[in-house]
Amino acid sequence: MDKKHDAIAFAASLIFKAAIIAAKYSGRVRKRSLKRLAIMDIDEKDKENILLKDKVYQLETQVSILQKRIKKHLKKPRYTLRERLFILWHIETFGIARRKVTEHLGVSRSTLFYRSD
Repeated sequence: MDKKHDAIAFAASLIFKAAIIAAKYSGRVRKRSLKRLAIMDIDEKDKENILLKDKVYQLETQVSILQKRIKKHLKKPRYTLRERLFILWHIETFGIARRKVTEHLGVSRSTLFYRSD
C-alpha cells in the first residue's frame, strides 16, 4: 500500500512539473511575440489587428452556430431557412470545406442543401 501511494505521489509530481514547464514555455512564447509586436511599425500592427479581428469574428459566429445546435434538443434539429443561409454564409465567408462542416460547426452536411418539400 505504501508503494501505491509513492507511485501516485510520483505521478502527481510529474504532472505538476509538466504543467509548470508548459506554462513557462507559453510565457516565453508570449513575451517573444509581444517583443516582436513592439518592434513592428504602425502599419504592420494595423494589418495584424485587422486579421485578428477577423479571426475573432469567425470564431464568434462559429460559437453562435454551435450554441444553436446545443439548444436544439432534438436528435435531428430542423434549421430554419434563415439559419441555413447563415451557416452557408459562414462557410463561404471563411472558406470552410464542405466536408469539414460537421467538424467545424456540428452541422450535418445535409443541412447545407435546401429541400423544397
